[in-house]
Amino acid sequence: MKTPKPRGRPPRLSGPLVIETAAKLVRENGLRNLSMRALADRLGATPMAFYHHVGDRDALVAHVVEHIFEQLVLPDASLAPLDWLREVATRVRALGLEHRGVMDFLLEEGPAVHGALVVLDRTVTKLHEAGVPWHEAGDLHNTFFSWLAGTIRRQEQWAARQEDAPPPLQRFHAAALALPAKDYPGVAQTLTRMRTLDVEAEFQNSLDFMLEGIGRRLEQHHARKPRGR
Repeated sequence: MKTPKPRGRPPRLSGPLVIETAAKLVRENGLRNLSMRALADRLGATPMAFYHHVGDRDALVAHVVEHIFEQLVLPDASLAPLDWLREVATRVRALGLEHRGVMDFLLEEGPAVHGALVVLDRTVTKLHEAGVPWHEAGDLHNTFFSWLAGTIRRQEQWAARQEDAPPPLQRFHAAALALPAKDYPGVAQTLTRMRTLDVEAEFQNSLDFMLEGIGRRLEQHHARKPRGR
């Protein structure tokens, strides 16, 4: 059912109003479905009216992603690096699942908005302060957050499936079941696990794997530090 347009005089347009309204549309329909027309319908304006306030659609998308990341509160800086990363991952995941399509933007454009650049800066700095060289800290950030964005993206796509759509990974399950278990023992064992593992458990397991790998890098650099006499 189409939502009726509000009666009366439309609100006075401003950059913050346009961006906040666009962010609400993203929460409802996803970033890829954000259009100037949908925004105009919501605000009772014409699409051309927005160019003065936010520019074209590409500029609007960047403004909206920045607005969304402004809502991200980073964990206390006193946390140990791995605990800090775990908490950041949890908070970014919640933000991404609430705003479908934002992870696509970050995967395509990188941390191209200020809020994402802050996450990059704090992550790399925290790892460096724990003993990781700057260049490696940057690589660890890229690896960690590329994994995180991809994981969130897959989950949000599953959540957006129609109720009558086949379950996620059904084609994989069917293809794996068709293989003789004695000839493909790795597939058979993996299939048994994957058919019973829920999304939340899978996320926590993969997060543990990522943090374990980063933790080992931290231990290696700590072991290389010269001990004081």
